[in-house]
Amino acid sequence: MQALQQILNKNEFQLLLGCHEYNQRKEAEILMTLLQSNPAAVVIFGSQLADKTYQLLERANIPTVNVVGSYFKGAKITLEAAFFESAYELSRHLLARGYHNIGFIGAHMDNRLQRQQLNGWHRAMLEHYKNADQSVTTPETASLQFGRYALTEILQRQPELDAVICSHEDIALGVLFECQRRLLKIPSGIAVACLDGSDSCDQTHPTLTSMRIDYKKMGKEAGKMLINMLDDNEEGKPEEPVSQSFSYKFEPRQST
Repeated sequence: MQALQQILNKNEFQLLLGCHEYNQRKEAEILMTLLQSNPAAVVIFGSQLADKTYQLLERANIPTVNVVGSYFKGAKITLEAAFFESAYELSRHLLARGYHNIGFIGAHMDNRLQRQQLNGWHRAMLEHYKNADQSVTTPETASLQFGRYALTEILQRQPELDAVICSHEDIALGVLFECQRRLLKIPSGIAVACLDGSDSCDQTHPTLTSMRIDYKKMGKEAGKMLINMLDDNEEGKPEEPVSQSFSYKFEPRQST
């Protein structure tokens, strides 16, 4: 959001921000409020696109930027991220290193984006003929507490668990803390990795293996593409929908 705002501010646009927390009902309410300000465009991140949201966007008839959200055919700019691919490749990495009993812990699992991560892990496990049943998920927000609870639950079901992939960094930190409480050595006792890493992954002990998607770059690109489209509108040029996909960066560290 900060990167997007910086681009917009340079071009004399202001960013009005509403947080829907991946809740379909709240998403529509917030969008309705924002549209009352007659915005030049709407940027939606992680949209669930409930029916009411879809109808509001259709009636608004203004440029819409759909960032890693549910498909919206009316979007003038669509930005996608490789959530499925990042989970798939991280799972394959752990399998290649000799880990066989890999669990998955995920939050916001009523969200399309997070389900892509779960599906990526699931696909990799099945392709290698491994048990893909050991997952603990919640529709709630990621937290340290959930990470500790989820690891405990998986270990009760599968004591031979030797690795765990977490959808969020906060969950992975909770797993690290729970492993330390149980005197489980990382990675020899259990490997830990996350799919939403940041610079903080370099500061943990041991350092945390992660996948990272460059959200800052995504925000900048969304801003640049939106400004170009708004400029074209003023010049009377036809609006052609554009799309762009963002990959991930694999950052192996001590935890695996």
